[in-house]
Amino acid sequence: MKSDTPQVPTTQKVQPEVKEVTQTPEQPPVVPQTPPIPTPTPPEATEAILIILIILLILVGLGIGGFYIYKNILQRETEEGIPSSSVETSSITKAGRLERDETWSGQINVIGDILVEEGATLTILPGTQIIISAGKDIQNLFGYGECDGIKEYDLLSGKKEEKSESCGIHQGEPYRDEGNHISIRVHGTLHAVGTPEQMITITSDSPTPGIYDWNFFQFDHGIFSYCIMEYYRCFNPGNDTVVSHNILRHVGECAVCFFSGQSALVEYNSISYAGHELIGMKDSSPTIRNNDLGPNPKLCGIVIDGGFPQINNNTIKNCRDGISLLVPPSDTKFEESVLRNNTFLNNSNDMWHTY
Repeated sequence: MKSDTPQVPTTQKVQPEVKEVTQTPEQPPVVPQTPPIPTPTPPEATEAILIILIILLILVGLGIGGFYIYKNILQRETEEGIPSSSVETSSITKAGRLERDETWSGQINVIGDILVEEGATLTILPGTQIIISAGKDIQNLFGYGECDGIKEYDLLSGKKEEKSESCGIHQGEPYRDEGNHISIRVHGTLHAVGTPEQMITITSDSPTPGIYDWNFFQFDHGIFSYCIMEYYRCFNPGNDTVVSHNILRHVGECAVCFFSGQSALVEYNSISYAGHELIGMKDSSPTIRNNDLGPNPKLCGIVIDGGFPQINNNTIKNCRDGISLLVPPSDTKFEESVLRNNTFLNNSNDMWHTY
């Protein structure tokens, strides 16, 4: 009996160890978590993604390229004075009304009257050639006013037989016949600026051009510079306009004409051979300086019929009369000042007046 007693505690000591051993296999094994394996993308999806990426790259490239192109265009327009909203016209036929900004370049064939409406700008780029149909007008817009009590005076045709010089036409000269002769009138703004190397040319299309091939060139606002204009009847710049560095020649009436109250800057031009005077003015006050005027052997260099013109540093040569005064100037020293401040060469009379 004594030997059995100590065996019980021995058994009790073993059992806990057995319990620990038996509990270990009952716990589920700890399995480390692994990230899910992505599902393979089908080839069609890969191609679609690549196509989308390529399209996005192209669009981004076009956007950047378009920005730089637009920037360069704006820069060119700013440098050349082209309004950004202007429609550019090159090497086409023109006639009629211009109601929005337009830019001319290359060769422009004018076959009918041109009227640039108020608010619109006509820009003519360097080197442009404007060829005007001689003695033709497919779209007449002018000539319906009254002069000397005669309605539609400028639509008269044939030769003037009366001895008067009314309405600007002398005896023996052809009427303006506006229905068959082109005129260009800019009531908006003109920006005709060439360069010494690329002058703008405005001329007749006739193989044998004459001084009555086309009628008027008129602009109310803007600048006319580095242009050659010929075989026209009359050129009328408006108030505060600039006429500079041009060659004006072979003209039917006055090469540059100013009417009541007008003033402009006329400088550094070469003006010759007109049916009337080279520069004429009535009650006007232009500034005329640094021009080369003449030859004009049959008539005058400058005719002044009232007003307060400034005439300085011009060379007036080979004219019948250098300067002709039709009314006494308000400044009693005007004649002396003009004779002193201009150069007169080989004129029949340097200064002539009718009063």
